Amino acid sequence: MINRLTKTLLFLIVTIGLAFPSQTSCGYCNKKVDGRYIIFETKTYHKSCYQTHIQVKCSHCSKKIDGHYSIYNDKSYHAGCYKKYVQIRCDHCGNTISDAYNIDNDKKYHKACYVNNILEKCDACLNPIEGKYNKDYWGNIYHQKHNDEFPSCDNCNRLMCERITQGGYTIDKKRNICSLCYPKIIVKQSQIINIDKEVKSVLSDIGINNIPSNIPISIVNSMAELDHISTIRLGNVRGYTHYNVNTLAGRKIKEEFHIYVLSNLHELAFKAVLAHEYLHVYLFQNDYDLESDLREGFCNLGSQLILKKDNSIVSNYLLDSMYESDDLDYGKGFIKMNKMLEKKGWNKLLNYLVKLSK
Repeated sequence: MINRLTKTLLFLIVTIGLAFPSQTSCGYCNKKVDGRYIIFETKTYHKSCYQTHIQVKCSHCSKKIDGHYSIYNDKSYHAGCYKKYVQIRCDHCGNTISDAYNIDNDKKYHKACYVNNILEKCDACLNPIEGKYNKDYWGNIYHQKHNDEFPSCDNCNRLMCERITQGGYTIDKKRNICSLCYPKIIVKQSQIINIDKEVKSVLSDIGINNIPSNIPISIVNSMAELDHISTIRLGNVRGYTHYNVNTLAGRKIKEEFHIYVLSNLHELAFKAVLAHEYLHVYLFQNDYDLESDLREGFCNLGSQLILKKDNSIVSNYLLDSMYESDDLDYGKGFIKMNKMLEKKGWNKLLNYLVKLSK
């Protein structure tokens, strides 16, 4: 907020003269003026009337004012009293303010002091931020213009610039990975072994313990490749489960699963995707044919289970992204299934799936 300092600098103009018999009466007591008189603001006064009743007095020290004086908020002050005791001071540098000033949280600042020392600084360029700005999940703030200058990390959504993420890299000119997420990304098959065990253990704790142990898990390098492998709409989904079943006389004689997960995901995101895909396996195994919103919403409960167990800022970011999604299946469908879970618990929800099946 910018305020203007309301102050008037005046000079007290007083004329001292000698009265003649024909002169007017005193502007204060209305008696005839004889002898010496004082004219102030076009009115004539006895010297004693002027000094006692009319002469301007300083509102700070109460002494009479001669010469220059200042008016502030309809009160008069000696120039020295005003500057020392009344004039507004900057809450940053302590010096007096004599021009436009800024108010922030009831504190007053010189404009330069406010811009250079009080305004928040952009985490991307370190310059002061005036007007609208962006703030990410991690608390970084930056000018809106930087959205057009730098890409955002596909894992954490931080702005990929030197000061916020120490840069990063781009995959196939489409996907971006920041340097903060890089140490935790999954790119090799050997990294999956322990992740697979952990995810299966978490699912076993809620009663899903019959996931086949030999399901191949492949890392896919691009969204385009994932789209090519799948036969359904993927959108921005990061995993896919291929299911093939052989039957004889209406009975299953062979089931085959193959899970595909996008590469360069943060370890937590990879775990969440794998849990989601394992719940697809569970639905296939039990012949639960749910509507798409219930199906994807149910599978996202597996992702939620993994992320809540971790309870880190990264997992909380991924969780909040799920809760805030407006996708009909992965967002709204997830919220719908999560309400069922909160009401029934895992055991009853798993038993209830047969009723939700088409």
